[in-house]
Amino acid sequence: MADPARLEATLVRLLRTPTGVPPGRTEVAPGDPAIAAAVADVIRPLVEELGPERVDADAGGNLVARFGPNPGAGALLLVYVVSQHANEMAEPHAGRVLDGASYGLAGRSVLGQGATQNKGPMAATLEALHDLPDLRTGVTLAVNTEGRSSHGGAKALIDGLGARGAWGLVAVGTDLWVSVGNRGRLDVRIEVVGESAHSSQPWLGTNPIPMAAEVVGRLAAVGLPQPHPELGAASVTPYQLRCDPVAPHTIPRRVEVVVDRRLLPGEDPEVAVAAIRDALPRAEGMELRAEPGALMWPAAVDPGHPAVQALVRGVRAAGRASGTFYSRNAFDAGFPCRAGIPTVMFGPGRRRFGGEGLLAEDVVAVDDCVVAAEAIRNAILDWDGRAGV
Repeated sequence: MADPARLEATLVRLLRTPTGVPPGRTEVAPGDPAIAAAVADVIRPLVEELGPERVDADAGGNLVARFGPNPGAGALLLVYVVSQHANEMAEPHAGRVLDGASYGLAGRSVLGQGATQNKGPMAATLEALHDLPDLRTGVTLAVNTEGRSSHGGAKALIDGLGARGAWGLVAVGTDLWVSVGNRGRLDVRIEVVGESAHSSQPWLGTNPIPMAAEVVGRLAAVGLPQPHPELGAASVTPYQLRCDPVAPHTIPRRVEVVVDRRLLPGEDPEVAVAAIRDALPRAEGMELRAEPGALMWPAAVDPGHPAVQALVRGVRAAGRASGTFYSRNAFDAGFPCRAGIPTVMFGPGRRRFGGEGLLAEDVVAVDDCVVAAEAIRNAILDWDGRAGV
């Protein structure tokens, strides 16, 4: 059984450890000193308290702990160090215990950056692994230090450190429901190259800005596959535009348009990039290039998978609502799915993706973390019992 007091203490400790993306930045590079310190000083000791048979780490701080005789035949649990949202909290590292009523939560709750995104789910996952009975298979716990919205950490854990499992769980806030699928994401970087000139005499150069505007207009004509029955449509969305150089009264030499191409299960990223290239205009005296950037694979798991159903039963056994759903955002489940490990997303915390909710105070209920811990433990033991049949 989960120990609420121990879980709360773990959660407070995690939330008081700074692991957020610094203000003014959009990512954290591998090997970042603050993230490395958090793993070495806080997270690794918490993992070692669980008594794993083996712990491996890489230079980037990613960590794999293995439990039981054959961990690759059991659950692969992925937890995440970097917190990306709640960027405008007055006290992001407060780790303060409070009554959750004013936040719409029941009972004791804890305030801090990452409470719902990664640290509440991490605390629940660690608690699920306390005092496990002897297992026929085993469990692999993978601590991911990736902070660039890519599969870099998952690749380091699975391909580099050999983390495996018969099924997987990405521990993020899902309000105790099980996400069985999500669209993937591919950045496509479109570069329009002209020639600089003073803006008082534009005829002396070739202005790439009007052509970049035409590029954006052409994106609506990019061919897309048929919508997925649950995940909906693929999409093409320009979301960044950069000029270079940026100087007084100077027409830039180049403009970069970054496009978010949402991918459906089964899509080939190379085909998606080719379709964007085919839609680009042609212009004499200018160079246009479209190249793939960061990729996150789509994920899709059968809602009837035994581990999915065990998670749902575990939550419902506590008298709470649960079921399956499909996430609108891309996260890490797609990489292990592509590696042959059916992986879902699950955890405590009501994440908010719009408006002030994305930036404001982040709070998770301790009882939600307890319920999640029991559900994860239930899924581990249910799978282990099936392995002995």
